[in-house]
Amino acid sequence: LIGCPHTLAVRATRGRRLRPTPLRALVMRQLYPVGAPLTTGNLAVSSVHTLYYELHGKADGVPALFLHGGPGAGCARRHAGFFDPTHYRVVLFDQRGCGKSTPRGSLEGNDTPSLVADCEALRRHLGIETWDLVLGGSWGVTLALAYAARHPTKVSALVLRAVCLMRTKEVLWLFGDRGIGRLIPDGFHAYSSACDTERTQQQQQQQQQ
Repeated sequence: LIGCPHTLAVRATRGRRLRPTPLRALVMRQLYPVGAPLTTGNLAVSSVHTLYYELHGKADGVPALFLHGGPGAGCARRHAGFFDPTHYRVVLFDQRGCGKSTPRGSLEGNDTPSLVADCEALRRHLGIETWDLVLGGSWGVTLALAYAARHPTKVSALVLRAVCLMRTKEVLWLFGDRGIGRLIPDGFHAYSSACDTERTQQQQQQQQQ
């Protein structure tokens, strides 16, 4: 959880080893309560794509950006619960083709450089000088790092959870039959069957064209 204001601060230890926090203590912590958004909106970022976004927390709070995973997962309102609402002005948005952004499911012009540009366009649109914090999870880690590398003066801090850098071995573990497929075989079979069906439909459509 990202508290107000120094929950994740790390002190210099001068060679002393820090005692690790018990995993149980981390798992049992609860998210902050989430109410209705302060505001919602839409931002056209290309001739094709329009982003949906929500603002939560404190209207004049410290700006924080949440980047969801997937790619393609979209945001849920509960994601605002990672942030202390008395301290942060939290921005959630659905990346291109995701959630309430339109057109949903579109892959046209949907790549990492474009998503990085979208983060920057949203910052300017909302009149935010610098993100005090960018939190990314899973695929959102990759996007957060790409954004910070491209715009280092616009990000004060990063929090990265469920780290995934979209390397080939990570993608194969997530979406191949030798990783998560071995741990949850029934779920993976349902997923792969759906992918096969969609791939067949796409091939038929291409042949008709």
